[in-house]
Amino acid sequence: MDKYFIKRYAMTEIGARNLKKSIFSHTILNLTKMFPPIIAFTFLFQYLGKVEGLEGSLKLSNYVYIGLIITMIVIMYFVARWDYVRLYNNVYEETASSRIDLANRMKKLPLSYFGKRDLTDLATTMMGDITLYEEIFSHAVPHIYSTSISTAIIALMILSYNWKLGASALWVIPISILIFSLSKRKQRKTVDKWIKASRMVFDDLQEKIEQIGEIKSYNLEEKTIKVFFDKLKNATKVKLETEFVSGISIAFAGILLKLGIVTVSIVGAGMLIAGEINVLVYIAFLLLTASIYLPIESILAFMAMINLLDGVVTRMKEIKTMPIQEGKSYMNIKNYDIEFKDVYFGYDDYSVINGVSFTAKQGEVTALIGPSGSGKTTLTKLAARFWDIDKGKILLGGEDIGKVDPETLLKSFSIVFQDVVLFNASIKDNIKIGKKGATDEEIIRAAKIARCDEFIAKMPDGINTVIGENGERLSGGERQRLSIARAILKDAPIILMDEATASLDVENESLIQEALSELIKNKTVIVIAHRMRTIRNADKIVLLNHGKIESLGTDEELREKSDLYQYMISKSMS
Repeated sequence: MDKYFIKRYAMTEIGARNLKKSIFSHTILNLTKMFPPIIAFTFLFQYLGKVEGLEGSLKLSNYVYIGLIITMIVIMYFVARWDYVRLYNNVYEETASSRIDLANRMKKLPLSYFGKRDLTDLATTMMGDITLYEEIFSHAVPHIYSTSISTAIIALMILSYNWKLGASALWVIPISILIFSLSKRKQRKTVDKWIKASRMVFDDLQEKIEQIGEIKSYNLEEKTIKVFFDKLKNATKVKLETEFVSGISIAFAGILLKLGIVTVSIVGAGMLIAGEINVLVYIAFLLLTASIYLPIESILAFMAMINLLDGVVTRMKEIKTMPIQEGKSYMNIKNYDIEFKDVYFGYDDYSVINGVSFTAKQGEVTALIGPSGSGKTTLTKLAARFWDIDKGKILLGGEDIGKVDPETLLKSFSIVFQDVVLFNASIKDNIKIGKKGATDEEIIRAAKIARCDEFIAKMPDGINTVIGENGERLSGGERQRLSIARAILKDAPIILMDEATASLDVENESLIQEALSELIKNKTVIVIAHRMRTIRNADKIVLLNHGKIESLGTDEELREKSDLYQYMISKSMS
């Protein structure tokens, strides 16, 4: 049964075991709810039976009844408390584990996965869907199973006592559930439609927030608001449709359940006239029948919630079943040379890298140049295994990086990309990301080498100044220098730089180049730059065009043999 729960609800093994425990405890709780009517019926048979001449053999004093009631209350309290702890604590632990599991899996997914998925959708799955998963699991799933089990037990008891009355009371239950189930496809369709409409609203909201500057500058406020509210109205309309479909199904099934009271009344009256039962049994069955249907109606409502859960589980399974990047947690390398051997890579049907082969040697600067879209940035990301290649090999010191865990591999890389990512924290904390446990002296030294001390001195709280979301309080050049300081602090043997000095003025670029020249000694450096003067002193220049190597060599060699290189130099000087 554990395997069924794991597969059906995308649960962990511990979660599946805890679900079984929750179902068991809730079944016991449901059965204890039979104590009050049993005591009540016993009391009625004993005292009202005298009036009807149906006095039974059971004779209990009032004190015994009081004792039974007190005992019943105590038992029901402790069972309810036991069930609450097992149910809700287990659910919360499972949803916490699910969030952690999804986060850990996302860490190991290649960047190509995130390129295909909407980030708002992923964020909603991580937060909104898991919250919905938590709510449904705490209020629906265990209740469905436990109520089904307890109802089956009670049904057997009723049938064994009097099969005619039992059958007349129970026949409506399977038919009601069947009728509700027939509408499941329609319900699921409307639920999926609502989820899609809701995601469109969140996507549009996030997009508009990110583009608020452009919206204001082009006076697009009214149009933007209209588009957003149109999507919001559509989502509301679809939600109402979803509630209508499930509500009609639940109401119709609930009405059908009430027919059981009618059949019990008719069959019971016939049996009473025929002398097969007495009036107390007749009344007891009427009351019992009404109480049996209450949990069934709850199950129907919970089954409607399960349709929502199916959509959530589907999205969770999609992430959990995606192939992740795995590998060895250690490397046996001879050096830090990076060798590309006939490498091919593409996005879906679009080819980006086509048979590239070269070696970036340790202690040398290898520059990647070429027209926009030639594959420069892609090669640097392939070297760090942000994506897995389609064909060929990338070796680090003779070790195939495709067989190394990305976290292990990235310990050897310091990366400075053109698109700088900073956190809403202090300058110090943003630099410290480069090296866990770095001392203040090390952080300050890295900041000075990256020429960050100049703007840090102007900040109100110095190096402890909080820079806002993605460094909004800093200029482009300051953000770039901060990312370089982070890489300097890490001091990894391999350095990847994609337009690392693109946002710097000429003076600061020269200062950074001096600092980097000290940093890169005896390291493997792969640099991308459009400013030709920044790569002329590179030990090796790889000229890319349409995902292939057009030419390879030093600046002097490429000047002699490559027309494209000569053209790029002339363009940079014009």
